[in-house]
Amino acid sequence: MTTHIPAAAKIVADLKARFFPTPTYRQLQLEFDLLLEQRRANLRQGRQQEVRGLLVVAPSGAGKTTLVARVLRQHPSGLRMLTEGEERADIVSMVVPSPATPKGVGLDMLEALGYPLRRDRSAHIIWQLVKTQFAQRQVLFLHLDEAQDFSRHNNHNDRHAVISTLKSLTQSPQWPVGLILSGTPELLDLVNMDAQLARRLKPVEHRPLKTSVDGGMITAALRQYAAAADITLDDALCKPRFVHRLVHAADYCFGILVEMICEAIGEVLLAGEDILSTKSFVTCFSRRSGCPEGLNPFVVEDFLALDVRRLLQPEPGPGNQGRPR
Repeated sequence: MTTHIPAAAKIVADLKARFFPTPTYRQLQLEFDLLLEQRRANLRQGRQQEVRGLLVVAPSGAGKTTLVARVLRQHPSGLRMLTEGEERADIVSMVVPSPATPKGVGLDMLEALGYPLRRDRSAHIIWQLVKTQFAQRQVLFLHLDEAQDFSRHNNHNDRHAVISTLKSLTQSPQWPVGLILSGTPELLDLVNMDAQLARRLKPVEHRPLKTSVDGGMITAALRQYAAAADITLDDALCKPRFVHRLVHAADYCFGILVEMICEAIGEVLLAGEDILSTKSFVTCFSRRSGCPEGLNPFVVEDFLALDVRRLLQPEPGPGNQGRPR
């Protein structure tokens, strides 16, 4: 089996680098294009109007980071991302550092903009410098990923300071910047603290998967990834019963589901086989979770009772009573 590892690992890595467009992706793409063209129209007319933004919310593993990155980095108009040595940037994209204090985030942003501070300054001055840098570089949009960390590590006053700072970016009379905030559902609590900020953000929800709604998309993904790996797809994997198991095993998150498809294909290749079957997913889930067969959603009859996010769960039995939750 070890002789197959390098080839299998490369194929799985290539598969995970592929992008599968979803309805949520197309919605986000549409909403961003509308905002972008409105901003460009205002710039052509010399108007500096308040800029609206986007809010992308989804549980961990849903694929929101990949989704936003694809929309911004693969835009057909060739948007300029912040790059060292380049003066202009249409988009500044960064992960919110943890702990996400207003001052700390501002300092990280100045560092990314190539404007590190040599002495201590207040949060207010730091963000004024950020705004100046945005205007000089003509930044159109700021994307902050994992933005829920603003609410995790700050007290009430600091959270309000974050909201005021973010809102002020969109209202700057000299050079307004549109916000794209992405994060877990905790982010909603922060945004909803201020009705004015909430009004400026168009929500795009990466909703949980539903077999009844998304079954066709999921079977299409199974077929496309299997074809990309040049292996055969067992017809049983396109049946609603298996798709339901797969959706639950992925905790209803599309990003995790795609990972599992890729890793199950890896199990096929490691075994020197050429058919993607239920057996491949049984092995894949076991390797991912470290759980015994009695807690594997591709094996257990009552698979909906399983908590698929937990690792190394012991199988219920003598001395270990209780149903898995």
